[in-house]
Amino acid sequence: MKLSLTVEADTVNVLALNMGRISVDIDGIELTDLIDVVCDNGYSLRVADAPGKLIVEDPLPPVSRFNGIQCSAAHITREDHTILDQISLQHHDGSNSDWVLYTGYGYLLRLNARLYPALELKRMGLSKTCRRLVVTLMRRYSAGIIHFDASGEQLPGFETFDC
Repeated sequence: MKLSLTVEADTVNVLALNMGRISVDIDGIELTDLIDVVCDNGYSLRVADAPGKLIVEDPLPPVSRFNGIQCSAAHITREDHTILDQISLQHHDGSNSDWVLYTGYGYLLRLNARLYPALELKRMGLSKTCRRLVVTLMRRYSAGIIHFDASGEQLPGFETFDC
């Protein structure tokens, strides 16, 4: 979840906690104004008397959201590009075109549309490097969608290719 707001305050103190969490102490603003901004963004804010696990709640159920990652198409080989291009040109005949889509700038993989997407990618002939990247993004970030974009950012720690 991302939440952006502009706050005019006397002081703002931010303390880094474990697991990527932060604690924010803001002096000089009205708490009701902050709660209104959060609620206007579709979330609900609870004021905690003591530090707790959940302060901001999301009203949407988790199954209504997709985790997605956009990265550079340079992370896949030229052969991978060729295979994904051929697959995305197939028509809706029960083939792979329902989960591998050409976007005009790259390829969108709907990983949650297959029970074992890594095995499907292997069956289609994609490189081990591509499959390793997909599996890593699925496991580390719970990615359900990956967009290999021609103008996407290169992910650190992953191999790149000239295509």
